[in-house]
Amino acid sequence: MPADRSPHAVLEEIASRPRGDDLARLVHTAAFAAADEKRARIEDGLAELVERAHLKGEDAETSYGNVLRALERGGAEAAGSATRALLAGLLARGVALSPPAGADAEARVAESLVWLAANTSIDALSALDAALGEKAEGLWIAVATLIRRVDSGTAPLVGRAGAIIAAAALRASESPAARAEARALAEDARDPIVRTLLSSNAASAPAEEAGPEGPVTIAIGEIVPAPRGPIALVLLGFTGILAVMHLGRLLGQVALRYRHPAEMQVSAKGIVIHTKTELLGRTLKERDIHIPIEALLRATREVRYPRLALYTGLGALAIGSYLGVSLFVDGARAGSPELLGIGLLLLVVGIALDYVLSNIVPGAPRRCRVVLVPRKGPAVALGRIDPLRADEALNRLKR
Repeated sequence: MPADRSPHAVLEEIASRPRGDDLARLVHTAAFAAADEKRARIEDGLAELVERAHLKGEDAETSYGNVLRALERGGAEAAGSATRALLAGLLARGVALSPPAGADAEARVAESLVWLAANTSIDALSALDAALGEKAEGLWIAVATLIRRVDSGTAPLVGRAGAIIAAAALRASESPAARAEARALAEDARDPIVRTLLSSNAASAPAEEAGPEGPVTIAIGEIVPAPRGPIALVLLGFTGILAVMHLGRLLGQVALRYRHPAEMQVSAKGIVIHTKTELLGRTLKERDIHIPIEALLRATREVRYPRLALYTGLGALAIGSYLGVSLFVDGARAGSPELLGIGLLLLVVGIALDYVLSNIVPGAPRRCRVVLVPRKGPAVALGRIDPLRADEALNRLKR
């Protein structure tokens, strides 16, 4: 067994094996299936996965041990063992081979990794930086967001143990995003163990790393159109220009993969927004927008709730009521039981659809928009931001 069990050494070992990436995909599939089903037995269904990947016992041999035997035993070796380091590196490599795209996907991957670290013997959090490099920043932000959710009681599946493990991983990471999140959580976390873990990291960090502006809060979203005034909104709506603009934007996003991602950094000096313009997966332009604190007039947060189901329900109620009452009245005049029945049926269906779409469909907030209005110049709006991150950024602006 090699003495060096660091993530970089393990990843080098995986890269040197002819089927190293296939082994990483196998561990990734088995581990995430266990996380999705919330079962601690990673080895369930392993034989089928091995057969599907056409892997043999000799393909899984490494200087850290045999991957298949480790998975069959569930990775149940002592803490710090070579086999556990191997499985952690393989899982991190599997994430790197299929990196999550977007904040929602990063949140799901982060929650699965934290759950696995808390409930199984595979802890890939320590190998994320080595496996993903700069691409791990989004996952660290998602890990920090998960800690905040546990702290506020909205992530019961991960639990306090998961939050503590996630905080320890965040503390140990060398990623600038992870360090920034650790410093912010050290001030905001209510859990005393989480706060102590992260406070020790903030105290040991070099002064120049925090910067003269103090801790930085990072929120990731997308540049969206700023709110329009009532007059402009009415004119654009009546002329049909607003519908054309929305249709063109939707067509660009679907057909041309037009994206405008943005990262907002909030510090004591002000706000810095780093934006990109992407088309067909390629970056066309990058821009930084800096709004000093003294130049900021107003910062607001808007949470949008799902509205399509509500509008559809109202439409179904209106149509069902109109047609149902009309047919019911016509049937009463003509003495037709068929028209009476059809009218009554349409009325009941309209009321039922309205009830289902307005009440049973979940109404939790899905999207959050932050609008920044400087004293001079146009307003800037960032959409698709996690509401917890938006609250944290605005609270830091207040302080």
